[in-house]
Amino acid sequence: MICALDFGCGTLRSLCRSGGPGSRLQRLEMRSEYSAVPDTALHRRALSDQGVPYAVGEGVLLIVGNDVERTRWLTRIPATPMFPGGRVPCADAPARQLLHILTGCLLPRVTDGENLCVMIAPSAEKRAGEREGLPAETAGGAEFLSRLVEMSGFSAVQLGAAEAALLSVWPDSQYTGVSVVLGAESSSWCLARRGLVQASGWLPAGGNWVDSELAKQLRLHVWDADGAAYLDTVRVSSWRRQQSVDVRQPRDEQEQVLSRLVRAVLQQLATVVVQQLEHTEGLVQALRPVQVVLSGGFAATSGVPELLAEQLSLLCGGSQRFLVQRAVAPDTAVVRGGLIYGELELRSQRSWAA
Repeated sequence: MICALDFGCGTLRSLCRSGGPGSRLQRLEMRSEYSAVPDTALHRRALSDQGVPYAVGEGVLLIVGNDVERTRWLTRIPATPMFPGGRVPCADAPARQLLHILTGCLLPRVTDGENLCVMIAPSAEKRAGEREGLPAETAGGAEFLSRLVEMSGFSAVQLGAAEAALLSVWPDSQYTGVSVVLGAESSSWCLARRGLVQASGWLPAGGNWVDSELAKQLRLHVWDADGAAYLDTVRVSSWRRQQSVDVRQPRDEQEQVLSRLVRAVLQQLATVVVQQLEHTEGLVQALRPVQVVLSGGFAATSGVPELLAEQLSLLCGGSQRFLVQRAVAPDTAVVRGGLIYGELELRSQRSWAA
């Protein structure tokens, strides 16, 4: 059994193969967020009538994953992310417990043979809990997620998001160029030459930052029953994903603000990529464009590839050409690459054993 599990800050995704090459794949997705409603008889009945499962906390009912969208009408308080700031929470006990439950739901039962899971942790995760000296059972970080995978019976192998996307979207370019993943809480990148990673990094900015800044600047809010105001990022995110919205050609004030925010993220990303390209041999060649492939949910925003190509060319002074493309199915590129890495890793282990 080979599985890939992408702990995305917007969506958790798993992709598994139980048989050999050519066998069918099983893919599951769940939103990485949860919401809490008061534990009253009325709320319990409403959830039961809708067939929505829930967990019982201290005076609250917890709704998790894809069911959050179905029950937004029960509360006007925004859902709580599983990975606030792109990290595993140390103090949010419900989130950690729900991550345990969701990990078990996303991974199938182990088989009698080898069971390998390639897990992709959030790019911003730097094991903050371990640096602060917290005990292992309460520490945040990729190690906590790795333990969750191992508790399901799998051997866990960690892989970066950009490295995973590299394997799934570049079969025709000899795996040479720049892989960029524009996620919800962060943006990661890696430079590769013939499949070997030469450099990598990440930025603490992604789609969620753009949505929250847009809602803040345009003063888009929702209010709960007590009159407390929250940024209406759900409305902004839904609007941004419309194909009629193109960040290259803003038509009104709202689209102009979106365009400025997206340019700000891409400019930061282009700056670090160009700086690293200057110190990496074998990637920049005369008369040949540098291949750049965009993955991640935020990459689906119309006009992003063209804006990134523009920023890269400006920073190079026009001396270097860039071919920037959006990956096919960019939101699933990371988990698909994780499964490919798992196949290669298992073959390597078998060859060493032989």
